[in-house]
Amino acid sequence: MEEKESEVSKAVREAVVKAVEKGEDIREKVVEITRDVVKKALEGAEVTREKVESVAKGAMKGAIEGARKTEVEAAEVTKGAAEGIIEGMKQAGVKTADLAEHAAEAALDAAKEAGDKAVEVVKGVVKGFLEAVKEVLEKKKE
Repeated sequence: MEEKESEVSKAVREAVVKAVEKGEDIREKVVEITRDVVKKALEGAEVTREKVESVAKGAMKGAIEGARKTEVEAAEVTKGAAEGIIEGMKQAGVKTADLAEHAAEAALDAAKEAGDKAVEVVKGVVKGFLEAVKEVLEKKKE
């Protein structure tokens, strides 16, 4: 599993660096990059808690490493990465709130390495995501 995580991290990091070099809108590009990498990593795989955590953590680490390499603002990159991870999970068909919550926690753990501002940004994204998941589950119960 560690091998897959490093592939995810590497793919995200390299794509972030390329996006910065091309002068693209970094936040939007990071959402797109992480979404696509997470979706690809989870599609067709047995989606377990460990797999989701590994992929989410790898995507966030790759985004942070890319931000550091290019010296762009880590907070914007981590926010985009968190949104991309969530979107990629949805597109890959990860449906349970439990797995989504573990992915969010893993992404938050990885973001802690980027500093306090990045953690606060990701906490906000994660909180909104978890509230949306709870809302969906409550509507399904009705």
